[in-house]
Amino acid sequence: MHQIALDVLPFATASKGKRTRPTVALPTALRYRRFSYGNSVLEKDGAIWRMQIRENGYYAGGFAIGRLLDLADYPGVKFCRSAATTKIFALLHRLIGKKFSDIRIPERYLDELHGYADATGIAYKTLFTVNFVFDVLKRYGMHCSSVVVSEPGATMIGRNTDLLPWLGRLALKWFPSIVMDVATPGKLRYVHVTPALFLGAFNGYNERGLAVMSHQIGATKEKPVQGNLATTLLQRMLLEEAGDLAEAESITRANPVQRCISNLIVSTKERESCVFEISPTLVKIFPGTGSYQCCVTHFEDAELSPLHRKAPEASRSRLKLMNSIAAKARARVNDLIALLKNCDNGISHKDSGRSPTNAGTYQSLVFDILKRRIFVADGPSLPVSLSGTYREIAVGI
Repeated sequence: MHQIALDVLPFATASKGKRTRPTVALPTALRYRRFSYGNSVLEKDGAIWRMQIRENGYYAGGFAIGRLLDLADYPGVKFCRSAATTKIFALLHRLIGKKFSDIRIPERYLDELHGYADATGIAYKTLFTVNFVFDVLKRYGMHCSSVVVSEPGATMIGRNTDLLPWLGRLALKWFPSIVMDVATPGKLRYVHVTPALFLGAFNGYNERGLAVMSHQIGATKEKPVQGNLATTLLQRMLLEEAGDLAEAESITRANPVQRCISNLIVSTKERESCVFEISPTLVKIFPGTGSYQCCVTHFEDAELSPLHRKAPEASRSRLKLMNSIAAKARARVNDLIALLKNCDNGISHKDSGRSPTNAGTYQSLVFDILKRRIFVADGPSLPVSLSGTYREIAVGI
């Protein structure tokens, strides 16, 4: 595996956005580029994007993110700024704008969104719609698989993020994932792997060793509840504020969300994990009981299961396969990668994948929190777990 230890590079400070040359000699083949703005830095090494944000507030952080993305020619900026995209999302915002009013969005995150818009020139309504349409058009979302495997001295978390294949191809082209390391005053520092310009989080861990892996429950019939939190923001709040499982539970119960999801929460400090099954009105908890715990995209709880529109056979098949592999796995990088790459139940993504790797796999990640590193599949096509290699990235948390 090729190792990138980006944290060993001195992150420059600049009063104005600028491109900078690498501070160490690197082979031309790596196509390394580095950009700085304020106290923040973006680095691109081949297919791997990496960003470190160190600003004094949410608007300043959002502005730095937007400025760095613009400097680096991130494809999503061009996509969102185009006249055609602006018109489409303006129309979509008009059509579903009333439903947006039911969603609770803390002001600090809207400040960050304004920072994105001001720095990139992307219309604010475009960015708002892209971020919160997930809670309105419920057919389109993340269908994911996660696993934690623990043993004395090691905790490994594997994560595949799956999209509908056509949406995954669009995301891979225009919104390549960024390893984002964020520290905002008054909040916990955290790192997650995310498409740029998105306020929420789908995965990641924080400086207290608490990891969050989120999964949309597929094809459910929950009713939206006015005033509930935007769903993807819950995971970000957990990363910013929760230091252990008790705090994660408290934050989750205090912030009911719009959609049905399940969150795998792992506390390396406590050497424990839990799956939180969440609807707009209920939270059920399944503590881990052994050396591993898997989480996919259906409810196991008897009270929540009736929310499925149809029997979640694909997700159940995937969970059974993952459990059978995880039961034999060690807490080693190669064991987690082998599980994530598995497609023994076929690669189809009809309704939802039956295998951890399927035709919609857009991200494939291994988090080795105790050794402060993340492995990211850099595949150029779906599924990324099979089309590329897993690149090791050292992080400072």
